[in-house]
Amino acid sequence: MKKDWMIKESELDDDQIKVLMETLDKSCIVAGCAGSGKSVLALIKAQRIQKEYGTNYKVIVFTKALCKYMNSGKKELGLTNDFYYYQEWKYQRERRGRYMVYSRDENGNKIPYMPPADYIIVDEIQDFSSDEINEFLNATHKNFFFFGDTAQSIYESHKTTLPVDRISAIVPLNMKVKNWELYRNYRLPLPVARVVQSVGVDLPPFIESTYKSKETAIPRFLKYCDQDTQIKAIHDIIVKNNMTDVAILLPDNDCVKNVYDKLTSLGGNYELHYNDRENFKNNQDSLSFSSSNPKVMTYHSAKGLQFEAVFLPYIEKFSGNESDRKALYVAMTRTYRNLYIMYSSLLPFPLTNIDSSLYKTTETDEIEDL
Repeated sequence: MKKDWMIKESELDDDQIKVLMETLDKSCIVAGCAGSGKSVLALIKAQRIQKEYGTNYKVIVFTKALCKYMNSGKKELGLTNDFYYYQEWKYQRERRGRYMVYSRDENGNKIPYMPPADYIIVDEIQDFSSDEINEFLNATHKNFFFFGDTAQSIYESHKTTLPVDRISAIVPLNMKVKNWELYRNYRLPLPVARVVQSVGVDLPPFIESTYKSKETAIPRFLKYCDQDTQIKAIHDIIVKNNMTDVAILLPDNDCVKNVYDKLTSLGGNYELHYNDRENFKNNQDSLSFSSSNPKVMTYHSAKGLQFEAVFLPYIEKFSGNESDRKALYVAMTRTYRNLYIMYSSLLPFPLTNIDSSLYKTTETDEIEDL
């Protein structure tokens, strides 16, 4: 059964309540691990601003998928503003036929947009460079609220991002800012948490008592003879167990298109988020977070999302460098119940470092309550 990611204010823990109740006349930078409730707090903070001061606020995230995901939760909170993904906030766009394209000046440069507001709320702040963070600061008339996790910074190969604990150093002196940290993890089952410790980079010390999920399913590391068999197994497991909240996550967009085509050829309804780097007209985004269809996307696009079951096929393609490890950590921490690692040939580093007692190697035994 699909779990509602948007929780009520009455369900927040003491640390989350402290962040929420911090007066709106002071900016906040909130650091927290995957599953600590950062996105929920960002939206409840927006709700509080709207109740007390009206709609002069902007909510900004890095990816289109997370923007769509968070927009799906705003109705429950009575939020009236649309949220932005970063490029949408930064540049003007206009419709040309079927497509929304960036407006450009006479020299072909994109025309800046960056609408200001009294309150600027940014989720996944660790994905932005210092220049981009300064854009948010310049757009803030009163106060900002940034939420992030340095361990999930996965764009370092494309630009120099800023660790969350260093952001306050670039904030102007006239802007009051308080730093907060969230320690408890409410999404990740403890068996999955034990496994991801060998994968992540820059993780805080592992303390089992901070993991509050009651889920107990053991992650599965499943080996197949080839990649086609991996995909057939994903389809069969989903159908057999009537799964309704599923993500199939891949390392790159080429893999996304490949796996999506193979899955749809097997029958059933699948959704995808696919970006063609060569021609944007080939981009596809059929994700609907109100549907129960399995969703196919990259590790990067899944940032900030959660699913009951997460499948990670083609793991043999994993390189093991630091940026790839961070991306894999993000992918593995999207589940709130079941994690399936799938591969052919050899299991790659650093997954080879994981104690084999921490995972199962068969599809069917003890698949619990799916």
